[in-house]
Amino acid sequence: MPQKIEREVNDDSLEAELERERRDHALIDEEKLGVDELEEEHLKRERQPGAPAGR
Repeated sequence: MPQKIEREVNDDSLEAELERERRDHALIDEEKLGVDELEEEHLKRERQPGAPAGR
């Protein structure tokens, strides 16, 4: 019986670790998306007619 309790604790720890990993990846994806959106806006401004030539 003690082994089962120990295993449950390990399963909980594993589940908590997986949840932290998911949150970390979600945050990284959000940051990446934000950078991509900023880059897209920058490119749109460069392509607008009458806009100054690129750098």
